[in-house]
Amino acid sequence: MRFDPRFRRLSLKTKLVSSYLVILAIGGLATSVLGSWIVSTTIMREARQRVDRHLATARTVYEQQLAGLRRAVVISAQGTTISDYLSVGNTAALVDYLRSIRRDTPVDFLTLTDSKGRVIVRVSQPDRAGDDVSSIGVVRAALAGKAAAATEIVPAELLNDEDPLLRERAYFRFVPTPKAKPVDKAEETSGMVLIAAAPVRGTDGRILGALYGGVLLNRNLEIVDRAWHIISKGESFEGKNVVTVTIFQNDLRISTNVKTAAGERALGTRVSEEVYDAVLGRGQIWRDRAFVVNDWYISAYDPIYNYQGKIVGILYVGLLEAAYTSTRNRVILSFFGIATIGFILIVGITYYMIGSITQPIAKMVAATRNIAAGRFDQEVHASSQDEIGLLAASFNAMLKSLRQMKADLEEWGRTLEEKVKLRTEELMAMQARAAESERLASLGRLAAGVAHEVNNPLGGILALTALTLEDCKPDDPNRENLEEVLKQTERCRDIVKGLLDFSRQSEVSMELLDLNKVLQDTLSLLARQALFLNIRIVKEWDPDLPPVLADRPQLQQVFMNILLNAVQAMEERGTIAITTRRNSVDDFVEVQIADTGCGIPPDKIDQIFDPFFTTKSSGHGTGLGLSIAYGIVTKHRGNITLESTVGKGSTFTVRLPVASEPASNAS
Repeated sequence: MRFDPRFRRLSLKTKLVSSYLVILAIGGLATSVLGSWIVSTTIMREARQRVDRHLATARTVYEQQLAGLRRAVVISAQGTTISDYLSVGNTAALVDYLRSIRRDTPVDFLTLTDSKGRVIVRVSQPDRAGDDVSSIGVVRAALAGKAAAATEIVPAELLNDEDPLLRERAYFRFVPTPKAKPVDKAEETSGMVLIAAAPVRGTDGRILGALYGGVLLNRNLEIVDRAWHIISKGESFEGKNVVTVTIFQNDLRISTNVKTAAGERALGTRVSEEVYDAVLGRGQIWRDRAFVVNDWYISAYDPIYNYQGKIVGILYVGLLEAAYTSTRNRVILSFFGIATIGFILIVGITYYMIGSITQPIAKMVAATRNIAAGRFDQEVHASSQDEIGLLAASFNAMLKSLRQMKADLEEWGRTLEEKVKLRTEELMAMQARAAESERLASLGRLAAGVAHEVNNPLGGILALTALTLEDCKPDDPNRENLEEVLKQTERCRDIVKGLLDFSRQSEVSMELLDLNKVLQDTLSLLARQALFLNIRIVKEWDPDLPPVLADRPQLQQVFMNILLNAVQAMEERGTIAITTRRNSVDDFVEVQIADTGCGIPPDKIDQIFDPFFTTKSSGHGTGLGLSIAYGIVTKHRGNITLESTVGKGSTFTVRLPVASEPASNAS
């Protein structure tokens, strides 16, 4: 399964909470939908069961009305009164008797027929007689000797014969009704009547005729209102009757408490086509939600049959669907409200619990970021003893190890850096010494070549000049010039000799020497010279100085060159401090010669050991003394350094390795 990259960037806490909430939401939604379906189904099933009960009640009211009518007609037909009046032919008295019965019996008409079914007398219109009514099923049953009652459709002509007012009551013009079945006619003139008939017998038991009476249901609200009061007890919803009862003549609403939008009874409206086909067409009891006039009702439609078993109408009971859907919606909303509150509480609890679980992990993440930034002073605290607590403890142990490793690495780094720095400095010094040695060697070879080439002509010049000077008289004016030539030639000879000494690999005699003794001998040679008359020598010599393996003349030459260079730097007046000591670190003997002269500028210190380099004025040095000293010390596996401050003086340090007995024997 592939996830959105944005989901991968979320924190663990967010992922856990989101995943749990998704599962909870799916489960809660499924539970809510299932619960809502159960609630809705239960409420609507209860509504349908209630409709069935109400329909049974309405049917009972309807049948009780019909049974009461039958009972009244049967009672009226019994006895000998009617037969007595018929036997004597007293029609007026018969009419009065029947009118008294009608007054005591709730019927719209009451009529007496003979044994053939022809009308003898009508209470409402006594003059309307002689017509045959034997086509009415209950009348025919009565003439056959059986009392009967049923619902019949009576044509307008018969209603008019019974009572002209009944014809007017029966008339309806169809009111356009949504979802009604299309029909060709636009009005209804016949009437739907509850009619009962009973045989009238003579004293001998012979059937003399039939007495029938009826109640016109068109615009008669007694049955529907009585059923409504029994069923609903005045229950309403938003100004509408929750329970509705209707009697249909075929599909025409002739008696109802269903209201139109104007608040009037919906007489003249018609049943929907779906109900029409089911009840009137197929004779089924129809139970379902139905659109009634202007609203939806949970309805039950029960067919009404006449005496012959033909469907002539419908008895309807309905419950306003909005009242139940409102209740259902309130219950569902309450259910969802409680579920939402529970969901919010669960979200809060889940967020808190997961937060408490993932908090150590978040701290570890923050700690790792700080570690990546170089801050190792971290610590993760977890109070739990579960896997998270163990992970936090392991993390802290790892941090401790990292801190120790970091400290060790830093210490190793510093040590390595110091060693690298030291080795680098040593290497640079060695490279510098090697380069200097190579340069001095090159210059020595060059000087040797030049010296050899110049030495022979100088020898000839010196010899010829000396011979010429011997032949000159003391008062010869050229004698002074020849002496100057001889002097300068000898000077050139000394320079060439110095060059040859610098470049020549002369044989050395290595021996164990006490540097204090070598320095004392050198000072003894120089002290008698006029240059040292105003020089104060300060000696700080180590009496326990170990010996070095070296060539005595060469070391004397090194110290002599340094001392002469110091005297010249002080202009033959000042103090020279000579210090000897042993450096036990690298087992070297050090000789420091410090003067109080003019010092050397920093930019010229690196050149001080170069051949022919001098800071003196012209004619006061060849620039080879310090170079020769450098070469001698280097050959003795030592080194010579200079520290100088302009205006304060210079300090030369000669370092030579301490000699050992095996080394002495080997050399």
